[in-house]
Parts: sequence; structure tokens; C-alpha cells
Amino acid sequence: MAPEYDFDLEDEPRQLDITDLERIERFKEAGYGGSVADALYNVGVRDFVFDQDFFAIDDGEILAGRALPVKLHTQAATDETEDPGEQAEGDEEVHPQKRMMRTVESQPDGSILCFDTGGDMQPAHFGEMSCTLAYSHGARGMLCAGNVRDTRYVRQMEEFPVYTLGTTPNWHGGWEIIDVDVPIHLPGHLSHYVTVRPGDFIFGDFDGVQIIPREVVDEVLLRIEDIYEEENEERRKIAEGMPIDEVYEEYGVL
Repeated sequence: MAPEYDFDLEDEPRQLDITDLERIERFKEAGYGGSVADALYNVGVRDFVFDQDFFAIDDGEILAGRALPVKLHTQAATDETEDPGEQAEGDEEVHPQKRMMRTVESQPDGSILCFDTGGDMQPAHFGEMSCTLAYSHGARGMLCAGNVRDTRYVRQMEEFPVYTLGTTPNWHGGWEIIDVDVPIHLPGHLSHYVTVRPGDFIFGDFDGVQIIPREVVDEVLLRIEDIYEEENEERRKIAEGMPIDEVYEEYGVL
């Protein structure tokens, strides 16, 4: 069940007339884990942090973009298990992975593929060729609650950060995409899981990965930009030797 947020706002959340690619650039320019967390908390959002076991395969990359949730399911491992990237000859039904890529293509540029694997950590669920295909049709990163592979080449990609729970070289063992663009549940830090809905926003950096509910994405962005400006001034004063008593009198506990 998708969460019903009770935001702590006196007025309606502010909205910006910009594209998601512009949002991504502004989040990357002004945002970092702490400011995103503070802005989320101050608008009344709780349980917004994903499990600390998520890590970037290329240190230093910022993950930011609109969530495209994908639900996967493990298949029993047999010699006949079909390659998840292939479609049987003569099969009229669109292969689920192709449907996922078509969904990426149909959405505005800037989506983040979010994989709910149901806790399956045996096979690799995504690789470099799939990342390249997703990127070429507008995706701008991935959050995988499973494994990825081909990390040597994924790390060479520009503008496609991948955060994952693990890496492994093989896909063998089997998995299939069950549904695309529906709410999913990924492991949480402040809660057992975090619900990811279509249109929510993802932000990740060295500090961890967080979700920004779709209703307050721009409100959170604007607050982050305010924090960015305020902290730059605060940082300058402290670095220049502002007396300790004045620091705590003006800014409180740091």
C-alpha cells in the first residue's frame, strides 16, 4: 500500500515550471545528503532513508531523478531458464524488459530505474548494455535492491550513476520483470522498507539514498537551495574565525 503523507506545510507545496533534467542539475548543484534530509524532515516527511547497504559503484556520483519503479521476481534455476534479455521466437507478447525500456522511452528524460528484487541476491539483475540502452532513451541512473554486473564499463558511463546492494558476474539462476511503473518496496534504514511510487524523486550521495515524495519535490528543492545559500555564508564566517559564542548565538547547535 502506498503511503499517505501528512505534510507539515501552511500552504500548498511550491511547484516549478522546469524539466526533470533541470531539476536534476539543481539538486546536484545545491543538494547533499544532510540538506535533503533536513528539508524532508521540515516538511513533515519521515522514513525517507533507504538502507545503508546501498552503495555507488563509482564513488562520488550523485544519483538524482524521477523514480521509475520495477518489480522483479526470482525464477527457479534450471538449464532451460530463459535469458531475461531475450524473447522466445514467435512470442507475440511484448517481453517485460522491452516493456520496461519502452516505459523509459515514453517518460520525460531524467528517470531513475528502481529495482525491487524481492530480496533475491543470487543473480545479476542489470548490466552495462541494459544501462546503455536505458540511458540512450532518457534514464539517468539506477537504484537496484539486488545485484548489477559489468561494473567496469558502467563506471565509464557519463550521467548514469548506479547504486546497488551488490555485484556479481552472472545472471544465471533466473529472474523476470513482473510489473513496471507501479509502487514497490525497497529496504529502508529508518523503517523496514521505503515505498517508491511512480513519480517520486530519488537523491543519493556519499551519505546514502533518500526518497522525496512526488508532491513536494520542488518544495524540497527550493528549501535545499535556501540551505545552500545560508550555509555558504555561515561556512565563510566560521572559516574566517567567527567567535564561538557568536556562532552558537547566531546559528545554534551546528
